[in-house]
Amino acid sequence: MSLFELTKPGLRKSDAAILRIELLGSMSAHMLDGSVITPTGAKTRGLLAILALSDRRTVTRRTLASLLWSRRSDEQARASLRQEIHRLAEALSPLGTDIIDVQRHTLALKPVLTTVDAERYLNATTSGILKLPETAATLLTDLDSVDPALDEWLSAQRNRLREHLVTTLEQALAALPETEQRMAVAARLLRLDRLNENAWQAQLRELARRNDTGAGLLAAEQCVITFRDTLDAEPGPGTMAIISELRAQHANGKAGSESASWMAESIAHASQSSGTYRAAGLSSAEHIARHGILNSHIASVGFLHIQGAQLLSVSADQADNLFDFLIIQLVQFGFLSVFPCQKIAPGTGSIAASENYPQSDYLVETRLQPGTTSPVEGLARAPRHATRLTVRLTDRRHGGVIVWAERFHVTPETIDAVASLMTTEIAWRIAVTEARNTTGRAAEDLLPVEAGLRSLALINRNEPAVYSQVETLLERGLQRDPEHPFLLLVSAIFRLIRSFEQWNETAYTQDIEAATEAARQLVHAMPESMIGRLILARLLLNIPGEANYGANLLAEIAPATPSAGLIAAISAYSKLVSGDTDAARSSLELFIRSHATHPFADLFDTDFVLLLLLTGCTEEAIRRAKTSISTAPTRVAMLVLYLAALQKLQYEDGTDTEDEKADIKGRLACLAPSLSVDTVMEHYSHLPALQQLMLRRLLTDAGLSETASVLN
Repeated sequence: MSLFELTKPGLRKSDAAILRIELLGSMSAHMLDGSVITPTGAKTRGLLAILALSDRRTVTRRTLASLLWSRRSDEQARASLRQEIHRLAEALSPLGTDIIDVQRHTLALKPVLTTVDAERYLNATTSGILKLPETAATLLTDLDSVDPALDEWLSAQRNRLREHLVTTLEQALAALPETEQRMAVAARLLRLDRLNENAWQAQLRELARRNDTGAGLLAAEQCVITFRDTLDAEPGPGTMAIISELRAQHANGKAGSESASWMAESIAHASQSSGTYRAAGLSSAEHIARHGILNSHIASVGFLHIQGAQLLSVSADQADNLFDFLIIQLVQFGFLSVFPCQKIAPGTGSIAASENYPQSDYLVETRLQPGTTSPVEGLARAPRHATRLTVRLTDRRHGGVIVWAERFHVTPETIDAVASLMTTEIAWRIAVTEARNTTGRAAEDLLPVEAGLRSLALINRNEPAVYSQVETLLERGLQRDPEHPFLLLVSAIFRLIRSFEQWNETAYTQDIEAATEAARQLVHAMPESMIGRLILARLLLNIPGEANYGANLLAEIAPATPSAGLIAAISAYSKLVSGDTDAARSSLELFIRSHATHPFADLFDTDFVLLLLLTGCTEEAIRRAKTSISTAPTRVAMLVLYLAALQKLQYEDGTDTEDEKADIKGRLACLAPSLSVDTVMEHYSHLPALQQLMLRRLLTDAGLSETASVLN
């Protein structure tokens, strides 16, 4: 259900507003028919955001000008505000009526004509808070770094929203009569505030009341670890008293044998890969109480397998092997708690009905059924007797929203390749989703692995302005846990991505070397980590004298990974570096066909645009470059490639791109005034001579200075 379907009591559908403004996450503005009319300019969106969060009060022009142009004189700021008011009116003109009340000294949104998603939460009451969809989205993520004054305003608004939600949930915790309601409130509170003792106590007290000692001890361990890692202290006396009660229940033999059974199996899976072995004679609950299994994990994932009555090519043992492979590989990523697979027959019901199975954060639902002759791109062509495997990953904390879904056709020959592909997709999708879920918490409150996830969220924005923040987060996390696989992976990715924007040879070399060292540490710690080896191979391709080692590493990996997976994208780059542009284009097209929306394509879009440009896909290079620049306009590397692609389009079909090139050169002059063709070519010195010659000619003919510190 859409948030905007949650209308106030008594409000008729005919009274619905004509403009719906969404501020949670990136700003979005919609008409009633769903048409998007979000303003394109950051300042224009900032103006609309301030009005939308003004509690339906008027806002003075002086306030608006000071928030959006704090570094300009009053006169310049007022003039700029007048221009932005005009731009905002133009953007909203499809509505057919004025929804902004513009006066000589003030502005305001007309309340009858507009709805704002954040208002639903800011106005939430104790009795209605659970009726609202849970959200972990941060307010207006697209407006960071627009202006220092606006940054302060944004921080205040985000704190205001968070504090209101915490206060309302705490009141609901005390007021709601139903136990399940209070447990739901406690879970929401803990996702907002990991140190909220009221929520911990409510959750632990209820588990103790139910004699659910297994789940209680697990929650108690999470609570203690959270306080120790964050505050270097134990929870308060009230919380510790309840934890002591749970431990006493266990000592008195009240723990259910079935609950202990699933805990033992979970620990067995985790300990095989993490190196934490359960001592002989210790029960599962005792092992949790003594050691803990979730101290470095950020989310849990469970499996529900629905097996069809008739399997034409994949046996039950082979299906079991697939899930064993998935569980082991996911555990080895180092940031997930992985619960064993539950198997049910069709029509049996949901995993939620199982009282003895843990309620994981994410659920991987799979179903095996007789398949068709459809092939799987990059895998062996499915014969007539192939089995169809349907996979769905859902976030159970947010109403079962689907995070990722896919369908494969598998045979005994391709089942390992499919399992490998599923592992990468599931881990990556959970990591990206959890990264977004950490954006509302203070950096100092984050555990090491959460610092890695926050870093991943920032890296995904592809905005150079956040690189210093990412570096600080990763340094802090690695100081506390220097060998954590996930932190090493994110560190390698970050340094590689930042190297794209390093135009000083020393800084570029330092980033590549640091990224390579992090990737090598990851591979040393986890030799079976496929993603670690792929990132290492990609990095070696940029190092003089190491490219052959990178290509050889890819060749070693190839038999163990599906050809259409991430290896196709890395292989495309390897083939470009070796000078085989036709093969590079084929590999890139294979990856794009198979993974049109894979996060890898956004993270490394600079690589993708370079590949498209140098392999003859000029229009696609321009399209992707435009998309990237529209969301992150300060990326010099993308602007350089966009400039080259515009020149190449002019060569190929005579398209007049002079105005666009002039605009790009103007931006480059502001962002990197000393940039020259020689600087760019030094950056891409690892490319073959023919590709370097092409890139040099494109940039020179486009008007970029060859050696001087200014643009022509």
